[in-house]
Amino acid sequence: MWRSRNKFYSRLLSASAAFMLLSSMGATGANAEVNGDGTDVVNENYAEHLSLKPLAPAFRVDTLLKWSPENDPDAELNRASVPLNKDRFKGAQVNPLASPKAGITNAGITTWNHDEASSVGSNEFNVYAFDNWQLLDSYIYWAGTNEGVFAIPTPDIVDAAHRNGVPVYATLGFPWGRSAEGVAEIEKFTKQEADGSFPVADKMIEIAEYYGFDGYFFNQETYGVSKETAERMNEMMRYIKRNSKLHVSWYDAQDNNGAINYQDSINSKNDMYVKPAEDGVYAVDEFFLNYNWTTSKINTTVETMNGHKRSPFDAYAGFELQANSYNTKINTDALLDENKQPKVSIALYTPNSTMGLAKDPADFHEKEKTLWTGPQGDPTLADDSANWKGMARFVTDASVIEEMPFTTNFNSGHGKQYFVNGKTASELEWNNRSIQDIMPTWRWWTRHEGSRINVAYDFEKAYNGGNSLKFSGTLDAGSVNDTMLYSTKLDVTDNTKVRVVYQNPTGAEVSLGVAYGEDYAQDQMKYYPLSKSGDGWQTAVVDLGKDAGKTAYALSLKVSNAEKMDNYSIHLGQLSVYDAKAPVLTKPADAKIIEKMPRTAFEAEARLSWADKDNDLYYEVYQENADGKDTLLGVTPNNYFYTPNITRTVENASSDNMTTLKVVPVNRDYVRGEAAEIDFDWGMGTDATEVESNPTSANVALNAKVTGVSAENAAEPAVKALDGTAIGNSKWCAVNAKTGYMTIDIGEKKTIRRWRVEHAEYGGEASNMNTVDFELFYKNDNGEWVSAKKITGNTKAVTDIVLDQPVTAKEFKLQIYNSGTSPWGAIRIYEWQMFESAALPRTENSMMHFVKAENNAGANDQVTLERVKKGQTVRLYKSLDTDVALAEKTVETDGTITFDQLDFGSTEAGRIYYTVQTEGERESLRYSVAYLNEKVTEVIHQINNLPDVNDLTLADKHIVNDCKVAYNKLHPTLRKQVTNYDRLVQAMEKIQQLKKES
Repeated sequence: MWRSRNKFYSRLLSASAAFMLLSSMGATGANAEVNGDGTDVVNENYAEHLSLKPLAPAFRVDTLLKWSPENDPDAELNRASVPLNKDRFKGAQVNPLASPKAGITNAGITTWNHDEASSVGSNEFNVYAFDNWQLLDSYIYWAGTNEGVFAIPTPDIVDAAHRNGVPVYATLGFPWGRSAEGVAEIEKFTKQEADGSFPVADKMIEIAEYYGFDGYFFNQETYGVSKETAERMNEMMRYIKRNSKLHVSWYDAQDNNGAINYQDSINSKNDMYVKPAEDGVYAVDEFFLNYNWTTSKINTTVETMNGHKRSPFDAYAGFELQANSYNTKINTDALLDENKQPKVSIALYTPNSTMGLAKDPADFHEKEKTLWTGPQGDPTLADDSANWKGMARFVTDASVIEEMPFTTNFNSGHGKQYFVNGKTASELEWNNRSIQDIMPTWRWWTRHEGSRINVAYDFEKAYNGGNSLKFSGTLDAGSVNDTMLYSTKLDVTDNTKVRVVYQNPTGAEVSLGVAYGEDYAQDQMKYYPLSKSGDGWQTAVVDLGKDAGKTAYALSLKVSNAEKMDNYSIHLGQLSVYDAKAPVLTKPADAKIIEKMPRTAFEAEARLSWADKDNDLYYEVYQENADGKDTLLGVTPNNYFYTPNITRTVENASSDNMTTLKVVPVNRDYVRGEAAEIDFDWGMGTDATEVESNPTSANVALNAKVTGVSAENAAEPAVKALDGTAIGNSKWCAVNAKTGYMTIDIGEKKTIRRWRVEHAEYGGEASNMNTVDFELFYKNDNGEWVSAKKITGNTKAVTDIVLDQPVTAKEFKLQIYNSGTSPWGAIRIYEWQMFESAALPRTENSMMHFVKAENNAGANDQVTLERVKKGQTVRLYKSLDTDVALAEKTVETDGTITFDQLDFGSTEAGRIYYTVQTEGERESLRYSVAYLNEKVTEVIHQINNLPDVNDLTLADKHIVNDCKVAYNKLHPTLRKQVTNYDRLVQAMEKIQQLKKES
């Protein structure tokens, strides 16, 4: 999306989108993605057997038309599992300035890279775990892709949104600029048949209904479209609405005549998209205004919408937040009427920039609170007193909590570890927005007397999921804090109960509050006391039966303390309102491994499936090794599951090299049912791959103190280059800066031998944005900056070098002389790392299924490695511990390398070990490949040399019989290793048939 140039803003292309984004990010070119990457394959790594990780769908027009679930290996994994909750309501208005009519749409960069990030969650805490759904009308899955112009939402964000009643739109992005290819794609896109149908629209409907998302966001910024084509596109959008329940959202770029002509309003030049046809159908549900709106332009928008008998709130005024998040200055007064209420709705562009302001993923939620609730930290108090108002000042909150059971663990969809019933089930970081709970409606509305309590997510303690709610602070004597949690419409019956799981070790009086007044009036609140508890989780069940016939309009937690309390804290782990207990679930049927991929003898990926049940909330998948311990692999509401987390160690591996996988159904009361068990066969012993015994040293620049910086974007500060990750656009960026510097203090003197910098391309941006010329300095004992190493002419995504001489210091400077050759100039440093050890990273070894070993008679053994790179050195070893290589070769061209005339030294079956080494890196860890007994290999060759079954004649009966005799001579245990035995069977059957016919 684009806004016109002015002195405050610059135009920059984004690698996170295939079209114009106003950000520090960039792409290889505006036109490159229209026709995709040259193949019809979306998940290249899967197709090339590099990974089983699913990726979100993406299409150009041609691949969209050819798509079917049958030819998409990720199709089942990418389907949303939660239907859109259509029973959404707005409760009493808690902020007098907010409008119950206005809404918000959020165009958020949901994944760090649409073409590379897992579509079903991953082992990363750092993710855009958006959870302020109560203030949204819709969610735009804002992403670009190298696969074409359609970016389809990941199922995790759809599930989270649907649980809260919010529709999610795919992004359809025709890139900014003049492009013959772009215009041609639009012509194909808008093709209309003689019967009036639109083939692409029909396919868009099919895909949305299959994957379970709710509409499309049209971002058409390609120049050169004719008026006729623009009108046909408008009719195409109407066709979508006539033939489906999908929504259409539109960005203010293309005008009525097809020209790219940003209006910052809806007026006579671009109103075609909101104007109803004769049958009353209009093309666009939500119109996303470009960013340079003014009071007069907003007034024109209101007049135009009213003139077409459309609600002005179907127009959304754009807030561009990517570079500075809530530090962006926006003239919101232009949106307000004489009563200080918004005249139109609001469209937030990349509000995920709060991730850049956050010091860590937990702090992200605190920054989100400022953006959404406002700087006061209370939605009832959000007003116009600060530069940033908070979205709660403009719109009223919504809820979907109308039916029982309603249960929440306050799980925000990511965490540092995963808890099940209060105990750690996995120590891995994780994210999976599919299992995000409905989060509190108000962040945080606390009616208090005396000291105000602080409320926040706590990622150190949880009951189920990744976090609990922590209520804490130093409270003066006589303080009362009633934190309003959820807006509800629950009809209380004789059997209604509320289960509260909590920790209250410090002795304050804690009560569950229920609002029986529709306006949440305090005199209509009723409080049910909870007993004190120890350090562990305690469960209290509150009976609401005496209030049967009433409606519960809100739930709260009240904390009262008669005496002063220092460092008070209470944790809330679960809240559940129910009439009856859900039945315990039987084990899932047909549980099986669809595919598996061992990466080493200790780590593996797999895809699983099982029969789904309508009353299952979700499924927990565990592994059990020989030590009998269950370790959580992941959680999903889907009945298709991917995990990269299957592991074992030398100590817990079973003697038969099997790991038990368990699929546990969880009902809506969070009670676990009977597990279905699946055997995972590693197919190798733990001696098949080497264990790292000499890892690289720690990065001493991690979380170092930034002592100076030439320039930085508010949402992309220098500290982000020191946080240990490039995920989520975590980088130091300074827009329009060709040169600059940052200085750091690592706390104490360290001797640095190795220096690593990750540039723009490493983070998913264009290669011409990589830093070209830069230098590392250190401060000596005299306080002078001394050069440690200067790099010039760099084009690499990563520079990782051993310094010519070690340097000892505690203060360092990274000086940028040339930030890149892209016209979209900016400093872009994703990571700056330094190490005390000179040990470079190891080369990544070729995966074991790309290597074949053949044990032939004598010195005629052979090893073949696929997917090696030119210049790499490949070595073969007979064992894990020998220092002497059996053979060594340098790869001359990318592809395959073969070692011939080897002698494995055994006629029996065994393993041969191999390594790969790239210049400037350490030799890879040793992996291995199995080879068969020589006699088995001989039989396999003998069978392979048979004529094709269809070419066999009776004259071939002797050679077929010879193969049969050779096979039968093998020991029964060896016969199982003849991998082409089926071919021999077919040949024998063919000979028998020929005999009968003769």
